[in-house]
Amino acid sequence: MGEFNNKLMDRDKLLQIFDYLNERLKENQLQLELTIYGGTIMTMVYDNRPATRDIDCVFSEVNQKLLENILEMTKFTFNLPENWINEEIREPLKSIIKEDKETYKIYSNLKILKPKSEQLLAMKILAARPEPSKDFIDAFILCRDLDIRTKEELLNVVEKYLPLSLIGERQIRFIKYLGEDLGYDWK
Repeated sequence: MGEFNNKLMDRDKLLQIFDYLNERLKENQLQLELTIYGGTIMTMVYDNRPATRDIDCVFSEVNQKLLENILEMTKFTFNLPENWINEEIREPLKSIIKEDKETYKIYSNLKILKPKSEQLLAMKILAARPEPSKDFIDAFILCRDLDIRTKEELLNVVEKYLPLSLIGERQIRFIKYLGEDLGYDWK
């Protein structure tokens, strides 16, 4: 585990990786759309997270063989761990009613998209993973950023993206703690 920790990617490293990806895509005349989620966004956009362990993302349809080759080259060049690309996000995305994406960065051959803050918050509430996951601190920052003060406001956001039937005991406990930490009483 110790060795894995120096494999954290900070904002600068992520930007270097995206630059490199773009160059390889250009050489191969590939256009790629990459949607980033989770820790990657918190590191890139909110800068509250010094670094992320992997890039949570979904790729647009593209020549899979070529893409795998480019990702392999990237892994080698930046000395990244085996699972530096994490597409596990596909699973929770199946629960999403709608996706609200916005463009984060455009390169010549690479377009990086991200879900809007509200969707990201809904996904954090759904995940509600315990520490060491950063779901709680991320949800806290997103609530602050979106100026969410009441439980109703929060649930209205969640409801835009997720069926409320997915809110179970774990999520309710998470929301109550979140309110408490924000200084509100969300009983």
